Amino acid sequence: MENKANQFLERYREIEEWVLNNLNVSEMKDLEQMPQYKSIRSNLAFCRMLRNLLSHYDWSKGGNDTVIVTNQAVRQVNNLYYSLNPVTLMRVAIRVGQIFAPSPSDSVLAAVKVMQRNDYSYIPIVENHRIVGVFSTKTIMQLVAENNTINFSEALKFSEIANLIRLKEEPEAHYGFIDSNMNMEDVNAKFQRSKTRKKRLDVLFITDNGKHNGLLQGMVTPVDIL
Repeated sequence: MENKANQFLERYREIEEWVLNNLNVSEMKDLEQMPQYKSIRSNLAFCRMLRNLLSHYDWSKGGNDTVIVTNQAVRQVNNLYYSLNPVTLMRVAIRVGQIFAPSPSDSVLAAVKVMQRNDYSYIPIVENHRIVGVFSTKTIMQLVAENNTINFSEALKFSEIANLIRLKEEPEAHYGFIDSNMNMEDVNAKFQRSKTRKKRLDVLFITDNGKHNGLLQGMVTPVDIL
């Protein structure tokens, strides 16, 4: 029971910290009087009162079930967290600084080794913070098939295989482009709709204008959405 209580208190602490840092209130109780939170008023009150009970409970007594934290209580505080601080696209996306993104002058073989080590299926080729191509495991197979005309060595640069990595428009490609303001439901729907196509979307690149010529901000896959 103490473990569930700790889960509840930790999540409530996160809620309280976010509220006090982002909303114009001095204490959690103030939210219950705000019209925009009318739909979650009862949950706000419940979580606040349970938090107060738990904060003043003496756990050293042990075995005393005066305060019982159920799975439902943990679910309620989690629901409250996401109601006040909803999951946004950029919270689940892989940020630009975390993306492995070689430039046209980088070695193809060196990039392939990184992809193999990290189990990457797609990587953007970036120049001046903009995607100029997309390299994938399928491209690797094309390279191997054309090895009689391409010297597949450390010296091979992405600029030399520009025709294989050039950007394609949907629905021809397994990737697409969106902007960071797109909501999670629409992103998920975009992935789901693509399942009926010949080429399913495997990754969406996030740019400042939602197009291939925008500044790269991140990327997201169906796994990230789940």
